[in-house]
Amino acid sequence: MNRQRSARFHITPLHIQQGLWAALALLVTLVVGQQWLLWQENQRPEAPAVSIHRAAQIHFSAVGNVAQASASMRMIEVDQAQPVTDKQERWVF
Repeated sequence: MNRQRSARFHITPLHIQQGLWAALALLVTLVVGQQWLLWQENQRPEAPAVSIHRAAQIHFSAVGNVAQASASMRMIEVDQAQPVTDKQERWVF
C-alpha cells in the first residue's frame, strides 16, 4: 500500500529539469516585460512641468500691543435671552 502511494508521487530528474526551465522562462519573461515598460516610458515625450503659484495664506496675525488686542476683541451687548415656556418632552432611543 505504501509502495503504490509513493509511486504515484515519484519525481524524476526530468520533472525537476522541466520545472527549473519553466521557472527560468517565467523569470526571463518578467524581466523582459519590465524592461520593455521602462523603454516605452522613456520613449514618450515628457509633459511640461506646470508650476502652480499660490498666495501665501496667513491664518493668524501678531498683535503689536495690548490696546490693539483689546480693540479687536471688544464686547458687544446682547439682549437678555427669554426662557422658553413651551418645553416639549422628547424621547430618543
